[in-house]
Amino acid sequence: MKKKLLLILFIVFLLTACASKQQEHSSGEHSSQVEDESGTEEKTPTEKEKDDGDLYDIELNHETNALELKKEGTKTIVLADNQPSEPINSPNGEYAVYLAPFEWEEISDLFLVNLKDGSQKKLVEGNSESKPKKVIWEDDKHVLVIIGYPYGTVSVGGNIYRVDIETGEKEALTNYKDDIQITDFQIEDGTLHYSGIQYIDEGMNEYKDYTNQISLEE
Repeated sequence: MKKKLLLILFIVFLLTACASKQQEHSSGEHSSQVEDESGTEEKTPTEKEKDDGDLYDIELNHETNALELKKEGTKTIVLADNQPSEPINSPNGEYAVYLAPFEWEEISDLFLVNLKDGSQKKLVEGNSESKPKKVIWEDDKHVLVIIGYPYGTVSVGGNIYRVDIETGEKEALTNYKDDIQITDFQIEDGTLHYSGIQYIDEGMNEYKDYTNQISLEE
């Protein structure tokens, strides 16, 4: 009798142990499936996140002579139609700058365009004493601008300024008098190369080519 009782208890113990293991295995599979599904959801961005990451394209429409912002699925935005210059994108592609109106003896302004949200602001404002004439990017946070007197055939260029795109603060990189007019510049390997003309007579009728350079890494 005792042997039969022990045998029954042993069988019950085995059945209980097997049932417990089967339940744990099922629970583990369910947990793994939840983790995999959760991981897949985290790696896959939503449509809204994809849309928020898109940047506007900016281009000068040469048929209408208007500066336009474009993004797939949205209406084209006209930023300027008063003889704007070709836009220049920042190194990271998130901003662009342009001059308008980009005409001889016109008071031009320098505009900064945010290509993430399509907004723009006036970065350098022209007036009767000076106006921005040419611009290039130094890095993602600064532009270099030639600013000079807007009228006459003598003041064909100006001096170079570094402008902070967030604050609009200007720093003069050159401080020439009227006899030297900077008209062009470019950056190569951390050095700013610039050129223009230098007047060689008092009446400022005769001139010669002028070139110089500044290290931007100091």
